Amino acid sequence: MKTLKRLVVRSCLGASLLVSGCVRERGDAVSAHHTPPELQRSIVLTDKADTLQPVRLQYFRDTLYVSYNHLSRIDLYTPEMERVRSIELLEPAPLFPTSFAVSDSELFIVDHARRLVAVFDHAGKLRNSFSHLPDGITPLAPFSATYYGGVLYLGDARLKQILAVSMADAPGITERGELILSFPRDTLHGIGFPAGLLVTPDGRMLVGDAGHGRVRVFTCDGRFVYDFETISTSAPMAPQAFALDQAVDPAMQDSSSFDPSGVRRMGRFHVVDGNNRSIHMYNARGDYVASYPQNGILQRPSGIAVDRRHQIIYVADPSAGQLLIFTYET
Repeated sequence: MKTLKRLVVRSCLGASLLVSGCVRERGDAVSAHHTPPELQRSIVLTDKADTLQPVRLQYFRDTLYVSYNHLSRIDLYTPEMERVRSIELLEPAPLFPTSFAVSDSELFIVDHARRLVAVFDHAGKLRNSFSHLPDGITPLAPFSATYYGGVLYLGDARLKQILAVSMADAPGITERGELILSFPRDTLHGIGFPAGLLVTPDGRMLVGDAGHGRVRVFTCDGRFVYDFETISTSAPMAPQAFALDQAVDPAMQDSSSFDPSGVRRMGRFHVVDGNNRSIHMYNARGDYVASYPQNGILQRPSGIAVDRRHQIIYVADPSAGQLLIFTYET
């Protein structure tokens, strides 16, 4: 196991956040944007005689990646839920993913119990692992992860920060495994517990703060911007996973103002809230739209992924030992 490399704060490695053209008016248009997804079926995943407990999900290139409670592996499924193969996570020791992220060539595994981040290729070969900050002394306590544009973002539960780690060799700019940035640096915009992360196409970093019960929004260079709209829930909100569809909000389609970021043309965010057994939907700006499902079928959801091509949403519910499949309209 290795340490992350030296801390060098550099310019933002991603799209810039430009939301000044996004007006705050609300409209009364009724469209698919306001319609919650419809449950199609629930699936019990099994391995021989054992019922599996799916935890985290990623949909990447027509493949659904699934991690489980108490299993050191990631399974890959087709959109029809046929298991293609498994990636065993047995190095540098058996790993039990708290979170994971997928890139074109690699799989990034976060094991919170072992305080370890491991990098595998898609064949399952270990490439690298990190367990400490660049000082070689301070241990990591990673819980969540997301990947965007050559950068792996980690939510560290002990530091209560987001760590941006370069996964690309760019001579004169970054080295692979280099800690580029950590944020937030001030307590005013602090994070209680970074349970879920997502970088949006326009370069915002969404942080599911389960400690404070809110979704916090930062720029990709670590500046706090705003929080998603606060909603009333029966239990404290625990946002722990995100997904983005392509159902745009008609009330945001205002051609009279400039929108260089493309925010208005983005779809809805789906935020998993395990404490309230719900998925909350927000528009591209962070305004609340609706929650689903309404039938109480979820016990404690923990993961979500969207297949935008087939308009399918997958939700992992490990407490119930099931994976639920929803469809939506655009």
